[in-house]
Formats: sequence, C-alpha cells, structure tokens
Amino acid sequence: MTLRHNILVFILLASMQLFAQQAKVSVKTDTNAILIGEQVLLDLKYELPVGKTPLFPAFNDTLTAQIEIVKRSAVDTVIDPKTQTLSLQQQLTITSFDTGYFVIPSIPFGMMAPGDSTFTTIASDPLLLNVFTVEVDTTKDIKPIVRPLAQPYTLAEFLPHIIVALLVIAFIILAVYLYRRHKKKKPLFKKKEKPALPPYQEAIQHLELLKMKKLWQNGQVKEYQSELTDIIRHYIERRFGINAVEMVSFEIMEALKEAEVNQEVLAKINATFELADLVKFAKSGASAIENDTSFNNCIDFVNETKRVVVTEEKTQEQANVAPQNEAVEVAASPEVETSSEKEEVTNA
Repeated sequence: MTLRHNILVFILLASMQLFAQQAKVSVKTDTNAILIGEQVLLDLKYELPVGKTPLFPAFNDTLTAQIEIVKRSAVDTVIDPKTQTLSLQQQLTITSFDTGYFVIPSIPFGMMAPGDSTFTTIASDPLLLNVFTVEVDTTKDIKPIVRPLAQPYTLAEFLPHIIVALLVIAFIILAVYLYRRHKKKKPLFKKKEKPALPPYQEAIQHLELLKMKKLWQNGQVKEYQSELTDIIRHYIERRFGINAVEMVSFEIMEALKEAEVNQEVLAKINATFELADLVKFAKSGASAIENDTSFNNCIDFVNETKRVVVTEEKTQEQANVAPQNEAVEVAASPEVETSSEKEEVTNA
C-alpha cells in the first residue's frame, strides 16, 4: 500500500514537472505600492505548446475583498511559428480603497491535451500590494475647502438652448398662422389661378352654354332673357370698362355711344335690352323668333366689338404682299391693335 502510494505521488510530481516545462505563467504588476484609490496594471501572460487547449482564467469584479478590478482588456492571442508556442495575454486594471498590505492571490491556468477530457493546472506566484494613504501634517492649521474654479460660458454651451428656443418660437408662429387661416377658412396653399379668357371668348362660351340649357324652350323665358343680358353686361364691363352690371339699359346704351360703337350693332343690342326689360318688368312674353333674334344679336355684338391683336410679323407680311387687302381687313374690325404677342387682349 505504501509502495503504490509512493508510485502515484511520483507520477503526479513527474506530470506536474513536465507540464511546468511545457507551459509558462507570468503575473506581475508595474508597481507594488500605490496610494489609496490609485490604479495599477496587472499583466497576465500564459505560454503553452501549439496544439494544446488553453484554459485562461475568468475574473469577476474583484480579486479579493480589498482589491477591485476596474477594467479588463481582451485576451490577446499570439502564435510563434519558430517555437510553436501559443501565447495568451491580458491586462487588468486594479485598485484598492483600503490601506495596508494585501496579497494578490495565485491565479490558476489550465491546459488540455487533444482527445483528453481532463486538464492540468499551473498557478502563478502570489504578489504583495502595499496601499498607503497620504500623510497629514497635524502641526499645521486645517485649510478651507477650495471651491471649483469658475469657467466662462462658451457659445457652444448656449447653442443647443438657442436652437431649441428658435424652434419653439417658429412652431408657435406657424401654429398661430395656421389657426388664423383655418379661422378665416382660407386654404394653406393657394391654388394657382388659371388666366382669364379674353372678354369675347368668355362671352361666346357663356352664350353657347346658355343655348344648351334650352330655357325658353322649356317655358323659362324670363330666366333666359335675364341670363342673356347678364352675359352681355359682363362682356361690356370687361371690354369697354363700363360698369354695365350696375346700370340700367338706357345708361348702358349712352355709354356705348360714347365708346363709338357701330350704330348698326348698337341698334341690335338695344333691341335685345328692350325685349328683356319687357319680359322681366312688364311680364310680357317673347316668341321663339324674338328669343332667337336676341341671341343672334348678342353673338353679332360680341363679334363686332371684340378686340383682336394682329401680330407684327403678319402685319408686315400683309403690308409687303397686299397693302390694299390689309387696309380692308383692319377696317373690318372696330378696334385692331398690333403686338409682338400672339394672344388676345383680355381687358380694354
């Protein structure tokens, strides 16, 4: 029994010696004396043959009850191809908030052979850390606590507050603006208005729409005559600048005479106004022929009094080719103007 025990002890000591020859462990600090609360670096290095599986120690927040781990680096692995050695290194930042001599205990490192489920360990040597406090000279008076020095404010410190204040002001202004537009029932964005048609085009368009309604054919003679004269009043207002909407028929005719409108056309529109007045105020009827005649009179009045624009190029070409024809064409229209634009004038 004693012989067997001796053999086992011998084998264990031999294996540990062999492991120690194959693996190397180094644990050291950059200093062994610090002030209370100061930090010191603890370097761990573990070397073993390539092919072996290393078991590197894992740490919590403390090494002992008096020594705390502040920070730990990642484990750095390096392989030396010449010596076929695997090296693992890690650095711990430690400190202590107690004074005295404290032991950094030995740290175990392990290794496993390929295909083997057991592992062998090797431990580092323990270290001694001396933590001391600042000596106080009791012979001197106690000095008052020095307050932190005041530093001037910079623009960078105020800038975030300024930006937030501007954004709040802009938001309030926008909210008030939107509320007022909502209260006035105005849209947030104005729709782009289409350009108005020239007076004569607008009048012809409204006359055609009136014709399609077939009011007098359905017995609505008064409505037909009222709408017909309203179209002409609006046309006269836009074409001649006469406030025809607010005038009676007699006043409109007098104003058109001053505008030097063709007498034949003036007589046609005068007949239209007189018939409309009889229908609206005297409650007189109007025959189908009279209704058609009034409509045709309005068409003729618009066509004869419309203002057109003759382009300069066309006028020059007509002047070079047929000057007599140009004179006849210009004379056929009550008012003709020349312009470089190729659109009709909408207002007088």
